[in-house]
Amino acid sequence: MALVTVTVLMLYLALQSQPSTIQKSQISASAAQKSQHLAKRIASTLKQNNQISVITTTQHEIDGLTALMHRAFPQVSLDVRLSKFGASANASLQLPLPEFIRYLNIHAFVLPSEQGLAFEQITVGDLAISGPLFIKIARWLVNNLVQDGIADKALAMINAVEINEQQIVAYIALKETLDSAQSKSILLTLRDELALFGDVEKISFYYQSLSEFAQSQSHQSSIAGFIRYLFELARVRGTVTENYVASEENQAALMALVIYFGADRFEQLVGDVIIRDHQSLVLRNRMRRNVTLQDRVDLQQHFIYSIALQLFSTHGASDALGEFKEFLDTNEGGSGFSFADLQADRAGTRLAIIVTRSEQHATQAQQLLAKVTDQELLPSINGLQEGLHQQNFEQQFQHADSQHYQQAIGEIDSRLKSLPVYQLGWE
Repeated sequence: MALVTVTVLMLYLALQSQPSTIQKSQISASAAQKSQHLAKRIASTLKQNNQISVITTTQHEIDGLTALMHRAFPQVSLDVRLSKFGASANASLQLPLPEFIRYLNIHAFVLPSEQGLAFEQITVGDLAISGPLFIKIARWLVNNLVQDGIADKALAMINAVEINEQQIVAYIALKETLDSAQSKSILLTLRDELALFGDVEKISFYYQSLSEFAQSQSHQSSIAGFIRYLFELARVRGTVTENYVASEENQAALMALVIYFGADRFEQLVGDVIIRDHQSLVLRNRMRRNVTLQDRVDLQQHFIYSIALQLFSTHGASDALGEFKEFLDTNEGGSGFSFADLQADRAGTRLAIIVTRSEQHATQAQQLLAKVTDQELLPSINGLQEGLHQQNFEQQFQHADSQHYQQAIGEIDSRLKSLPVYQLGWE
C-alpha cells in the first residue's frame, strides 16, 4: 500500500496541467537543410579512423532537429538553448490524460565538462534530481533492462563536452571504447531475438516468392502488379496455414516488398533475406530502376520508402520525413517541392497502417489489394504542384503550418480517401 501511495504521489508531482515549453522552431527549407548538413557531417566524422571523433553541432542545426522532431511527434515540444554556461534543454510531452495531469515537463542543463557527460540538474514536473544522481539511475536502468555494462560503455565514449553560445562540441572515443565486431554482434543478437519487425522466415518466404515472380516480369511494369501478387499470396496462405494472422502476413509481405525495392540497409533491421546470386541481384536492380507508379519511378520510390518508414517507425515520423525530403528539394540544386511526391508518401504510410492495424482491416485489404491497379493505389496527380523552390513555396504557402499549406494537404488526403483501400481506415 505504501508503495502504491508513493508511486501515485510521484506521478502527481511529475505531471502538470500546462506545458512548460512551446515549440519555437518549425520545419522549413532552411531547417531541413541544416539537419541534413549535420547528419552528413556526423556520418563523415564517424567514418574516419580516429581515436577521438569530434562532433560539432550549432544552435541553428539543433533548431532544425527540434523542428523535425516536433513535426514527427506533434505532442512533443522541444527547445534547446546554448550559452557559455551550458546547454539548457526543455521538453513538454502532451499525454492522453485528464487536463490537470496532461503534460510531462522535463528540464535538463548539460554542463561543459573536461571528462565525461555532466548534468547540473534534471527536473521532471515538480521533481528535481541532481545531475550525478540522474546519471547513476540511468546507468542502473539501462544496464539492468537492456544489457549489463552497455550504459557504462556508452558513457565512457564521451571524453569531453565544450559548449558556448554558438555550438556544442562533443569528443567521442569510439575506437577505444567499443569493439566494433562485438557491438555488431550485440545488435544482431538483439535484432534476431526480439524480431521487432516480424518473423524473418516469413519475410524470407515472401521475398523468395517475390524474386521468383519478378523473373517473369521481363517488361517494365507497375508496382501494383507486385502488390497484387504478394497480397493474393497472403490471402491464399490463410486457407492452408495454421494459426494464421492476416495482419502479420501483410506485414511480412510489405517487409519483403520494401527490402526488394528499397535500400539494402532495410535488410539489416530484419535479418538475412536478400538473395545474393548474381542473376537475382541484377534483376532486382533493374526492377528498382524501372518499376513505376502512375508511370513514374520516383513516385514508386516515394511510395515504397514511406511504407518502410511506417513499418520501421511511426505514422507521424513517416509523414514528417516525407515533408522533410520535399523541403530539402526546395533548396538550391534540388528538384523543388512536389505535392505529387507528397501524395505518394502519404499513400504509402496509410497503406502500411491499414493492412497491419487490425485483423478485420487486414483481411479486407487483402481482398482489395489482390486486384489493385495503379489508379487504386495512388489517385491522379493532375493539378498537384511540383518543382516549387524555396522562394516560390514561401510566396504561396509561407510555412508548413499555414492555412494554405494545410488546405493543400487536405486536398491530397481527400483524393486518397476516395479510393477503396484507404477507406478501410484513416489516421
